[in-house]
Amino acid sequence: MSDLRATQLVFVEHLRDPLRNAAPKDIEDRRLAIYRELFFNNIMGFISSGFPVLKSLYSKEEWEALCREFFAEHACRSPYFVEISKEFVEYLSNEYRPKDHDPVFMAELAHYEWIELAVSIAKEADPQQFWQGQAYQKLAVSQLACAVSYQYPVHQISSTFKPEQPTGPYFFVVHRNNEDKVEFTQINQINAYLLNLIDQHGVIDEEVLLQSLVSELPQLPEDQVRKGAREAIENFLRKQVLVVE
Repeated sequence: MSDLRATQLVFVEHLRDPLRNAAPKDIEDRRLAIYRELFFNNIMGFISSGFPVLKSLYSKEEWEALCREFFAEHACRSPYFVEISKEFVEYLSNEYRPKDHDPVFMAELAHYEWIELAVSIAKEADPQQFWQGQAYQKLAVSQLACAVSYQYPVHQISSTFKPEQPTGPYFFVVHRNNEDKVEFTQINQINAYLLNLIDQHGVIDEEVLLQSLVSELPQLPEDQVRKGAREAIENFLRKQVLVVE
């Protein structure tokens, strides 16, 4: 390894965790302090703006400590700042060791707050045909929609409401319409299953979908299942959660 490369690695490790990693030699600490503050404040600023509800549950000192731990421990795979929120969610879900003061729902709440950003910046791989009242046969989930579920009521959490036990599941579909407006819609378990079934197929014939639902819900009358499914499908088409093929 070249001397320059070695110095760069020491510099980076020091910026990420100055308490555990010594500063590079021959660099004035006053200058290093500027870089330490700049890099960390940028990271904490992105996290704070992306997770306002989660941040509101912490004291200033606790929040800064959480952000510093993420900055020091997590190896981000993307160089883009817009991906920092995603990396933070993955860190909380897979790497972070919760402290006594952390809410039990922190990973789910972080994901709930992040998914809005994820959908807002999602790009269509291929052009989509939104429903405009025309006849259709085949359905697909919009590339700008995502069905999610949580064990905690993440949509209700605030500084005055912090549930200590899971009461879910709670199901939502998050989608962006052709006016680039992101919306959250709470749905029931059957409609969540309907969307998941369509998504698994990629593109599915409506009749095949209805038959699958009927076979999965033998305890309900067939006409009731079909009627409820068609109403849900039309509602999802109007909201642009589903597209026609």
